[in-house]
Amino acid sequence: MRSRRGGWAATAVAILLVATGCSAAPAPVALSQPSPRVSVTPDARKAALAEAAKSLPAVLAAQGPVACSRNDDGWRATAYDDAFRTPVAGFSSVTLAPLLTEIAAKAGGEKAVVSSICGDKSDPGVSPISPDGRRIAVQVDFPSSGDPTHVGWLDLGTGTFVDLTDRSNKKGYVKETFSDENPGFAPDGSFWFLRDSEQYFSADPDGRLTPRKVSLACFNNRHEDTFYRVVGSVAVLCPGTIHPSGRFAANPSGVAVGWNRIQGAELEILANTVDRYEDAPPWLPFGMKIVVRDGGLRDCHPLAWLNATDLLCSGGSNDLYTAQVNPRLARDDIDYVQHTEVKVKNEIAPKTETTITTMAISRDRRSLIIAADENEDPATAKLYRVSLTSPSAPVEIGPIPAESREHFNLLSNFQQPVRVDDTSH
Repeated sequence: MRSRRGGWAATAVAILLVATGCSAAPAPVALSQPSPRVSVTPDARKAALAEAAKSLPAVLAAQGPVACSRNDDGWRATAYDDAFRTPVAGFSSVTLAPLLTEIAAKAGGEKAVVSSICGDKSDPGVSPISPDGRRIAVQVDFPSSGDPTHVGWLDLGTGTFVDLTDRSNKKGYVKETFSDENPGFAPDGSFWFLRDSEQYFSADPDGRLTPRKVSLACFNNRHEDTFYRVVGSVAVLCPGTIHPSGRFAANPSGVAVGWNRIQGAELEILANTVDRYEDAPPWLPFGMKIVVRDGGLRDCHPLAWLNATDLLCSGGSNDLYTAQVNPRLARDDIDYVQHTEVKVKNEIAPKTETTITTMAISRDRRSLIIAADENEDPATAKLYRVSLTSPSAPVEIGPIPAESREHFNLLSNFQQPVRVDDTSH
C-alpha cells in the first residue's frame, strides 16, 4: 500500500540484526519431525544471564555516547566517557548466543534474533531492552520465509522465554496460527509487536494482549514499516521527529514554492489513527508543510526537536541548523495543500563535502557528535563535537575507537521524552 499523497515520503525503517542462529537438520522421513531440544549447561546459562543483566543496564544508563558495531556473529554496544576516549560499559549479543539457540530450537524455528540497541540507523524505535533492563525482546524466524514468526521476551532473572505467539495460536480441531514480528519495549515497559503485518498489539508483564492503533502520521508502504515507536497508546512510524508534546511529528516532505520544489517538512497530527493497515483511507489527512527561507529557500530534512520550537535540520550540503517552528502551525483541519515559511535560528555546522556517516545528540542534549570521512571508511573517519546551545565550529575529538569500527553506528538520542497527554485514545 503506497502513500497516497503526492510527494509524501516516510523515511522510517529499521531492520532486525541477527544475533545468532541454528537450523535443525531435516528428518529423512516424509512426516515432519519436531526440532531437537538444545540444552545449555546450567553454568553457561547462569553466566550468560548474569552478564546480560549486569552489562545491558550499565550501557543504557551511561551518560556518554554509545557506539554500536556488528559482524557476522552479532552486534556489540559500547558506552564511552563524554570525551569518547575510555569505554565505561559494553555488551555483545554473542553473550546471548546459547540462549537464543535454545529458544529457536524450542519454538521449532531456525534462529532467534535480537535487534541492536542502536537500531540499523542509530535509532531502534521500540527498544530491544525493557526500561528496567530485565527483559530482552526476541523474534524467532523460521526456515521458510512463508512460515510464521514468533515474538516474546527473555527474562534475564529467570532465563525463561515467554513466547507470546505460541500462547495466541489455537491448536486442536480448529487451528489458528499467527505471525508476529518487530518486537520491542515502549517507554512505559509494555511489550509491542506487529501481528500478521496488519495490526499492532501490546502485552503487559503477564502476557495479556491489547490491540493498538497506528497513527497515519508518517504512514507509508506497509511492507517498509519495520520502524515504529510508541507514543501513549499508539504506534507511530516516525523515526526521531515527534514533537515533545506528543501531538504531531515533522515528517520529511517535498514542498512546492512557486516554480521551486525543495525538501521541507510536514507537520502531521498523531491523533489521526486507524486500527489496522487495511483501514487506512484512500486519501491521508493533510498536514501543514513548512519551508525554510534564509534569504533564499533552504532544504530541511528534519532530524530532531531540541525543544518545543527548535527543529534540527539537515540541509542539502551536509549543513546542519535549527529552524524556529511555532507548534500552533500543526493543525488537523487542513483540507488542501498549503505551506508556510519559517526562519533559521542557529547555524550548527557548515556545509561540507565530507561524508557524514552517523550523528548523535548527547544525553544532556547540549551537543551533537558527528562521524565524518571523505571515503566513508570507519578506519580513517573522525569524530567531531559541536554545541547545540552555543554554536561554533565543530571540534575534532578523535578517531572512531578501533573496537567499534566494524559497521560503526551511534545511538542517536534524537527523540527526546514525549508527553503523552494528547495521544491516549
